[in-house]
Amino acid sequence: MQQHATKVNPSEETINVGSTGDSIRFLLTGDDSNGSVSVFEVLVPGGHKVPAPAHKNNAYEEVLYGIEGVLTWTVDGTV
Repeated sequence: MQQHATKVNPSEETINVGSTGDSIRFLLTGDDSNGSVSVFEVLVPGGHKVPAPAHKNNAYEEVLYGIEGVLTWTVDGTV
């Protein structure tokens, strides 16, 4: 049986969003997981808006896990 070494962050990729301090750090991508999962951290400094457009995901589930702070969502125009 062949064994595979698993790294904590096989993707080793961080995307800095402008000069605001927002960043996205990929921990796993579809390439790392045979297309089954993508895992990333998003850092949004206090008082900043998340730079993602409104969207929905039909092909997969999206799970968000907040570590610290407060995030406000708008769903169908309602905050």
